Amino acid sequence: MRFAGAIDIGGTAVKIGIVDKDGTIIRRDSVPTSRDGEPKALVDAIVSSLRPMMDAAKGERNPVSGIGVSVAGFLDPERLGMIHNANLPALREFPLRRALENRFSLDCPLEVDSNAAVVAEHRHGAARGSTRLLGVTLGTGLGGGVIIDGQLLRYTGECAGDIGHIIVDRNGRLCTCGARGCLEAMVNVAALSERGGGRTVRDIIASARDGDQVALKAISETGWWLGLGLASLSPLFSPDTIAVGGGISAAGDLLLESVRASYHTHARPEFRDHTRVVGSSFEGWEGMIGAASLFLDPLA
Repeated sequence: MRFAGAIDIGGTAVKIGIVDKDGTIIRRDSVPTSRDGEPKALVDAIVSSLRPMMDAAKGERNPVSGIGVSVAGFLDPERLGMIHNANLPALREFPLRRALENRFSLDCPLEVDSNAAVVAEHRHGAARGSTRLLGVTLGTGLGGGVIIDGQLLRYTGECAGDIGHIIVDRNGRLCTCGARGCLEAMVNVAALSERGGGRTVRDIIASARDGDQVALKAISETGWWLGLGLASLSPLFSPDTIAVGGGISAAGDLLLESVRASYHTHARPEFRDHTRVVGSSFEGWEGMIGAASLFLDPLA
């Protein structure tokens, strides 16, 4: 069995672990992401968390051969660092790959987090067998990746572009990108928290499962906006499957029922009738799983 270290850098937290070739997480941890902190401090925190895991794996005769890294935002063409993300300004133009490789003395290839997430769904998740897959992750922002006939779609920032920033409501919430009513701004953690009375996503989901009407409505409204956005994106990518992941996807069918109903209402007939919308089973860890998987079995 082959193992890889994995790092998934998001706008709020960094997920860290060791993953095997089958996509099973062997060890995991997370550290907070500071929006305004120094990149070096973030690298230090990552090293402090991951190195003991790697040492333990080596002691069990399961050494990692390298570290896959997913990071929110656009990457430069050489995939050495992140060049744009409104939710993660501290890492812009920082030579992230070089910094990590210097600390670990291992290869640490970078990938866009939305690409890593969609690879995890395609190889190990609910979207296995899809030939045209659109994957979205809901968290601090909204990322999206596309796989067509087994290959990642790359045309802006080494990914499918900033699909979370299509505008779905001209009078909607102000987005971190500076526009108003972006799909991301209507479905992200901040939007769900506002609808849920300022509670955390975890608390909203737990309350919804207990029948709390405010929490149920907050999740349903978030799903409605997401379904509308996915219907708007479908003519661009013609997906046979749409996979919904990220931390908010932990709501499961409480979210997906609303997403599917909204998608069915808004999508053109050929997508409404032939595109399936599935939820992730990775509970927000798909970016880390995909980063490791891409290290162990790279795609172009």
